[in-house]
Amino acid sequence: MKLSLVRRAVPAMVIALGVTACGSSADTSGSTSSGGGGGDGGIHFQVTAAVGSSLTNYPDVEAGANAAVAAINKAGGVNGKQITMTFCNTRGDVNQAMACARQADTDGADAVLGRVDIYSPQTLPIIEAAKIPDIGSVSTGADLDYVSPITFPLAPGTFGAYAASPQAFKDGGAKSMVVVTVDLGIGIKQAEVTGAVGEAIGLEVKPMIKVPTQGVTDFTPFAQQVKDSGADAVLIQLGPTGGQAFVKAADAIGLQAQLGGTAFSLGQSEGAGLGALASRLMVTSPYPSTDDLSVDGIARYNKELDDNGVAKDPALRRLAGLNAWLSVYAAAEVAKTIQGDVTKESMLEALGKAKDIDLFDLVTFSPADLGTDVDADAYPRFPKVPYHALTFDGAVMKDAGQPEIPDPFGPIRG
Repeated sequence: MKLSLVRRAVPAMVIALGVTACGSSADTSGSTSSGGGGGDGGIHFQVTAAVGSSLTNYPDVEAGANAAVAAINKAGGVNGKQITMTFCNTRGDVNQAMACARQADTDGADAVLGRVDIYSPQTLPIIEAAKIPDIGSVSTGADLDYVSPITFPLAPGTFGAYAASPQAFKDGGAKSMVVVTVDLGIGIKQAEVTGAVGEAIGLEVKPMIKVPTQGVTDFTPFAQQVKDSGADAVLIQLGPTGGQAFVKAADAIGLQAQLGGTAFSLGQSEGAGLGALASRLMVTSPYPSTDDLSVDGIARYNKELDDNGVAKDPALRRLAGLNAWLSVYAAAEVAKTIQGDVTKESMLEALGKAKDIDLFDLVTFSPADLGTDVDADAYPRFPKVPYHALTFDGAVMKDAGQPEIPDPFGPIRG
């Protein structure tokens, strides 16, 4: 079935972590309206991300999801049913991330949306056991993210952004690259996969450079290692704070290599922090910049944030928030196809049939096309969507003027 959310007449206007427990329950917050989930005649979604973590901070996820819920409800809801939403903040703690997953079950969530969570190995099994569909998660590369039959990403997330970087580097003229990563299992995996993509497209990939997870205040030695490697480009996998510190250290020692990263963790807030140095960054994303109001879908996203009273703060208008906003609309379009109560069971059944949901010309959501056979496709749950190369003018993110990168995992899928 062909479902469309394109509105062409709209006026122009990581690593991720996530909720501190109160006793045994998760710290939840969010907007609600009439109705509820669990087959009571309403629709209930949970949205999950980290806010207030020292490593990452995604207040834009709640803001984007709230704006979509408010707009859909104002327009009459889904087949007359109002959506309620609960936001669960994991605060970058694995126990709280697991508490959020359990909370989705106890609250009777019909789906979990826009999840930004590096603890998928611990949390996704809980969601999977509860048989709750997981729509629009921003993957950092956990194995379950691309094989679990209950997860339905709009794009391959941060993992895909890193995998897209080698092609962006090559398109920018690089012949060689190196990855600087935080010394964590997930970061090392991201670096290994990115390196495999780089080698598959003909780049010389230098040995990765690992940065301790704690105690690093001076990134100069690591920037010097990059300089000594002779790499033409460096992919930065150090989170928002470490990423900014590395860029400053690289500039201080005269490192001329192209600097790259993911737009999910090096976004407008980090651009503002770097000032003129931000123009040295090239970041990759499955979506255009949230600052590009010439794109109808981006203009609509910003207008709905405005309509919902969201401040014009770069931290509240980033790409993870856009992904959450799109995830709400994706779930709502799937729910529209359900006759009777919207439940987690009916959502899973409908997701298994839904194809070609056009989300404002920003991404096409075809959950029925996602597979689970890793022998046929190494990343069967990751849709083959193109990624964009973006750069900065201070706090403003803009197109880098390079070709779109089709399917970041394409060179290594088969």
